[in-house]
Amino acid sequence: MNNIKIYKMTKDDIQDVLNLEKSHNIKILSKTLLENEIENTNTYYIVAKINNKTVGYAGISYVLDSADLISIVVDKEKINMSVATFMLNDIISFCRKNNIIEIILEVRSSNIPAQKLYEKFGFKQISTRKKYYDNLEDAYIMKLNIK
Repeated sequence: MNNIKIYKMTKDDIQDVLNLEKSHNIKILSKTLLENEIENTNTYYIVAKINNKTVGYAGISYVLDSADLISIVVDKEKINMSVATFMLNDIISFCRKNNIIEIILEVRSSNIPAQKLYEKFGFKQISTRKKYYDNLEDAYIMKLNIK
């Protein structure tokens, strides 16, 4: 097995998370926003580690019984090692324990691997936001009803 361990994100993980984003040329979260998010009682952020090295992170924001998947990012070298699957399992488990009945997310129309992952978990496309990303690329809105 690949020894993936999931932990609740702490301030000690923030630089690793920012480095992961940088390696993907994305900027979803800033240092300040991350610091605030991990203290927020309506968010849940996790990191995935292999041999104590951060190889992924994910986070949700939730209100009452609905959650939005804010981000899920995996180290490029670990893409095919089930890291995202482990993190999504953890997020769904957290939602079940906290009576959250749905998760909604946005995914790039070109991001077929992510779409396939979400579909494997039962997410269904419910709508499209035209030119959502950089006013160029559509976003598919997907939803999972948690049983």
